Amino acid sequence: MAKVSESKSHNLSEKEQKKCENPVNERVEETKDQRIQLLANKNYLTISIYALFVIVIGAFIIYMFVNMKQTKTVISNFINNISPFIVALFIAFLINPMIKRLDNFLHHVVKLKSKGLRIFISMLTSYLLVIGGLTITILYVTPQLIQSISDLVSKQSLMRDEVYNFFSGIYEKYPDLNLESVVQYVENMIPDLFIQGTQLLSSMIPKLYLFSVSLIKMFVNILLSIVISCYLILDKKNLKFNAKRIIFSVMSEEKARGFIQTGKECANIFNKFIVGKFIDSLIIGILCFIIMSILRLPYSILISVIVGITNMIPYFGPFIGAIPGIVIYIFINPIQCLIFTVMIFLLQQFDGLYLGPKILGESTGLKPLWIILAITLGGAYAGVVGMFLAVPVVAVITYLMDKVIKKRLDSKNIVLEKSPD
Repeated sequence: MAKVSESKSHNLSEKEQKKCENPVNERVEETKDQRIQLLANKNYLTISIYALFVIVIGAFIIYMFVNMKQTKTVISNFINNISPFIVALFIAFLINPMIKRLDNFLHHVVKLKSKGLRIFISMLTSYLLVIGGLTITILYVTPQLIQSISDLVSKQSLMRDEVYNFFSGIYEKYPDLNLESVVQYVENMIPDLFIQGTQLLSSMIPKLYLFSVSLIKMFVNILLSIVISCYLILDKKNLKFNAKRIIFSVMSEEKARGFIQTGKECANIFNKFIVGKFIDSLIIGILCFIIMSILRLPYSILISVIVGITNMIPYFGPFIGAIPGIVIYIFINPIQCLIFTVMIFLLQQFDGLYLGPKILGESTGLKPLWIILAITLGGAYAGVVGMFLAVPVVAVITYLMDKVIKKRLDSKNIVLEKSPD
């Protein structure tokens, strides 16, 4: 027993001697243990915070789905309240390229050195053009549309008699043709078609009048949106700088720069398509009005507006825009219907083969198959607006997917080539 106690005391004395000899190492080991314990506690705290965050978000999403009516009401009210800011963002998005081009023109051609004066002149000119276009549309085009629709409603009986006389005249001139089944089918179809057309036109008239009555409120909202868009354009440098600060604060430098570059490319795709398609459709609508006026076709304003608006939809737009005009003219004068059909066909060929490629170029980079798929899905889920916006949205998604796929293939050192077949 004495030997054991002596050995223990001997061991203790050795440890004490080591502590006395290396007090610094002992403190380092203690601080390391404390750091490890602190890091473990921090990890547990982080995991707990993330778990709590996920639970709260999940509960909020479930609550939104359970109370779907209230959720829709809250979302719609929120969208209505911020609608001037949304419209302002859209206006700034559309006008900013025009301001840039005017600024470059004043700087390089006119040799105007003052940057502030260039920005002021560019913004003033751009907004005057936009406000002038809206004013012309409200004061001139809208009354013409109302007058044309009212005129069509009042002439429905004459239009029906014109169709009957047209087919009767063909039957008298060419009695050998077996047109009895065709005439019978037309006689059965025309009343239903006129009832549907009359209901459609009759419902459009009150809507147009209500639209005219609410023009004051709409005009105030547009003015507010224009003012907000001016501030957005003037303050765009600060907005971009603050956005970059946020991105760089939450991402590494390499990822942040890649994210910003990708965002610029996506915005460029949207900008080129929307602005280019707007200019293209405006030119087509004006050309349609000029040609119809030369050919003395009635309702030129109404049909030109329809053709210009529907031309915003790629591929299907020209066909959708031609249908109302063909239906109207076939009841007024079938010869005019034939002239209008040929005119629209030539106009759309000019747009598809020359004007559209000159203005749009390869703005989306999508193949026709993907464009048709985008328009079909967009129209099914969001109507006409979805048909228009689906193309740039799919173009952006395709661009992002292509970047991800290229990055993954490069990391694996895989190079793929298209087969010749």
